[in-house]
Amino acid sequence: MAIRCPHCGSPVMVRGRWWECGYCGDCGKISSLQPSEKAKLLRAATPSVQVTITVTGLSDESAESEEETSPRSFSRAELENMVRRWDFSEDEWACRDLLVAAFPEAVRFWTAEELSEMDTMELLGKVGEWKPEVGIRMMKFLLDTAEHHLLEPEVAEQLLGNDLYELCRNQTVQPKLLAQLKEDEHLVRQLFQSAYAGDLQEELLETCDWFGESALKEHLQTLLTENPYFKGLD
Repeated sequence: MAIRCPHCGSPVMVRGRWWECGYCGDCGKISSLQPSEKAKLLRAATPSVQVTITVTGLSDESAESEEETSPRSFSRAELENMVRRWDFSEDEWACRDLLVAAFPEAVRFWTAEELSEMDTMELLGKVGEWKPEVGIRMMKFLLDTAEHHLLEPEVAEQLLGNDLYELCRNQTVQPKLLAQLKEDEHLVRQLFQSAYAGDLQEELLETCDWFGESALKEHLQTLLTENPYFKGLD
């Protein structure tokens, strides 16, 4: 019994509450399928037995110890506030954790353990490889959240020189990123007039050459040379 994609009609893969079309690449929650397809899933469902095991008898001391060692989870609002203030005293991975919280559909392929082993750069790189436009949206969201700190060299270098670099040099992402830069002057200025000027900007200028975007390159170069942090390209 094949479940069909609501957009192209091809069979989809169902994983838990999510579906993904291997033909057109679309995906979504089960609730977004056509009623007839959801009915197929309902008919195919079989009763399951859930077993709950409750462990009792923990001493107060053991409970306190377990509470102390368990990592605290933060809400999206808390994480957004940390990144906006650029204060990671409570969560050193707040940038990564904010992206996970803000884009749950983009990270659903990985377990919590796998996500905990990624840094921000790796997460953006992997998402960009899967869906470039989603990776770019994540990049814009991160820059917008931390925007008030982009003129601080340490922050700008962390974001542009490290966190975003893998995404921006991904050849799958680059044509869509150039298209975005041609219509999004705010993003252009975040990338080319921050307190960091180095490998990322050079990579994007070379990408303009590769895709024949001479007018865009000229504009980006002009902004870069006006940046007081720009010391020249190698």
